[in-house]
Amino acid sequence: MAPLPESRVTPNRPAFSHTGVDFCEPITVTVGRRSEKRYICLFTCMTTRAVHLEIAHGLTTQACPMAIRRFVCRRGKPLEFYLDNGTNFQAASKAITRQIGTDCEDEFTDSRTRWNFNPPSAPHMGEVWERLVRSVKAALTVLDDGRSLTDEVLLTTLAEAEDLIHSRPLTYVCLDPEEEEALTPNHFIRGVGAINAECYIPPTCEAEALRDRYKRSQRLVDKLWIRWVSEYLPSINRRTKWHNESPPLSLGDLVYITDDTFRKGWVRGIVTEVHPGADGRIRQEMVETTKGKFRRPVTKLAVLEVQDRKSGDAN
Repeated sequence: MAPLPESRVTPNRPAFSHTGVDFCEPITVTVGRRSEKRYICLFTCMTTRAVHLEIAHGLTTQACPMAIRRFVCRRGKPLEFYLDNGTNFQAASKAITRQIGTDCEDEFTDSRTRWNFNPPSAPHMGEVWERLVRSVKAALTVLDDGRSLTDEVLLTTLAEAEDLIHSRPLTYVCLDPEEEEALTPNHFIRGVGAINAECYIPPTCEAEALRDRYKRSQRLVDKLWIRWVSEYLPSINRRTKWHNESPPLSLGDLVYITDDTFRKGWVRGIVTEVHPGADGRIRQEMVETTKGKFRRPVTKLAVLEVQDRKSGDAN
């Protein structure tokens, strides 16, 4: 099992510095006498697990960049975007690149802001935001009350769902009232766990607050990230499977592309390019077939053991 990427384990960065993007299933709203579909564009912070929800009026190459642009205006420009390899996301990256000066060539470039596109047929690479898509769906179950839904009601409900998700605990919830409360995404967004007077930390005294307000605020932030490192980070860094190393695929290997079809329909090809990750392990490869070239994750490739890969002897 590979180590977590840097975007998941680096503290002391603003929320949404590393952002994953995905769309939820459509929701039907009533506009006048007709029904229209609205899509929820979900943005999640890879580090603090905070979410930002935007309404898109479609999955077109026009609606997608506008939703991402609204997010950038409200939350700031991320250091990295992580997205599925959809045509609407590809178009959005190119449109926003021209506007805010980011680089969208591919995930292997090194620039100020990067657009990381998962290879096709690799939903497991977006598990970080897919899990929060499930949480959003659970929070929006209140919308199914048998009544027609308007845009205004949908916007208000999304704001409530966003706040609800930000209130979920990231660390162990202690039953002792004397202990510190569990960390939540709201601690990194608002500085407190919930909108409650009891959660606000009162100033020590007026004179000291005037003299040391900045240092005190920085100390509180440092304490917050220390808890994140000591309590939350160990809980997501456990390796529960894939402890043993397996030989990586290399150039010239014969493979089957195991897409979601029956086994007799798998396409055979040869590996022409390998793309190692930051840790040196190969997770994506380019395969040349009779139907063209395809970029696929190694989980979708089945190697053909035509010859022994260590000794070179024919089987």
